[in-house]
Amino acid sequence: MSLKTDPSASGQPVDLALRRQAEAVGEALQLSVADMLDRLAAAGRRDQKALQATLQLSQSVVSRLMSSVRQGDPLATLASIPGQEALRQMLRGASRAGAGPDCVARVQQAIENYEAFVDTQVGDRATLDAVLSDWVHESRASFELRHKAAAFKAMSALRGVQADLVFTTGILHPGAEPGRLDCLGLDGVLGCRRTRPSGVLHLFGYTLMPEREDGQRHAITGLAGQPLRSMADVLMPGFSSVPPEAVHTERLGDVVQTTVGGLPLGRVPLPGADLVCAQHLHGMHRAWRGPDSSATTGIGGQAEPPTACFIVDVLLHEDVWPGVQPELQVLDTVVRGVAHPDDASRQADRIDTLESVQFLGRGPDTFRMPEYPRYTELVRQACQAVGWDAGRLRGYRCRVRYPIYGAQIGLGFRLPDAP
Repeated sequence: MSLKTDPSASGQPVDLALRRQAEAVGEALQLSVADMLDRLAAAGRRDQKALQATLQLSQSVVSRLMSSVRQGDPLATLASIPGQEALRQMLRGASRAGAGPDCVARVQQAIENYEAFVDTQVGDRATLDAVLSDWVHESRASFELRHKAAAFKAMSALRGVQADLVFTTGILHPGAEPGRLDCLGLDGVLGCRRTRPSGVLHLFGYTLMPEREDGQRHAITGLAGQPLRSMADVLMPGFSSVPPEAVHTERLGDVVQTTVGGLPLGRVPLPGADLVCAQHLHGMHRAWRGPDSSATTGIGGQAEPPTACFIVDVLLHEDVWPGVQPELQVLDTVVRGVAHPDDASRQADRIDTLESVQFLGRGPDTFRMPEYPRYTELVRQACQAVGWDAGRLRGYRCRVRYPIYGAQIGLGFRLPDAP
């Protein structure tokens, strides 16, 4: 059984009491350390270099110390103040510099109260940082990035593979059938390498669209209209460095499993391998909501393999859903797998992160991707292959640094009513 915690159901009086304690501890540190720095400044130790020599601390620690006590919010002080060992070293340096016994005693008491609070009320500094990330909004971005980067390194080591960038792009265009939209699916795994000799890259593709009313399967072809018999039919020549014979693909129902062998090992001397695929999904999306159809559709993918950056782009023809804005959906797939945007039972699996959707503009020049300089060339070439005008597209993007491994990241669109 998987148990999830609803923040709204937490014991609010207990949370409030803990917050008040944290504020008191932070305020004591803020006032006492600020007073100590003022006294050292009065003695001629005003700049960072002088404080470094006096307190025998590094430049970065002194900078954090000074900025933390200038925060107006005591919780922000707690979030940014250096660690306990650095505070103890600061206290010893201040004592030697003659900050005054009364000042030193106040700082020492504030540090002891801080240490007791961490040990008895929270557990450790890492847990305190997690608690403060909810209370101090400006600390949350660095908190999330730091922990996601650590998780990326751990999963890369455990899985034995990693990538510099994974992107998934859906280009939606009015299709040949009235009321249906065609989609060009562009997927890239760039800079992929093994971190262990036994590492193997496994990729999984899912189609979550409902069956057609006529019972037929949606047609999926290569950009030239060819049936998909092998990876050679979907690999983009000139963009992929992985040879087709190194890629094995197997379709199991609505799941496509891809295995890639022979990836470079380590970061040198060979560059990471690039795998870029494209396919044409005919009539895959509805243009509007029917009387018995889903209210929402979308484009997305799972964050795999472990990657430093994951990007989801949705590029819409000017006649596709004008005025409809996408909604970002980041879901935990660990227990229940991938989800359709309409599945209300999966709302509890949503992951609360700071990522957002960015409107890119209109035309391929506005779709530039710094992580992949050839991206606009890829979009233009894919559209040209099927006779679409890339200049009539508008784009939306979600960029996630160090995505949570296995998370489903997608942009959902609420379908307009049928005319």
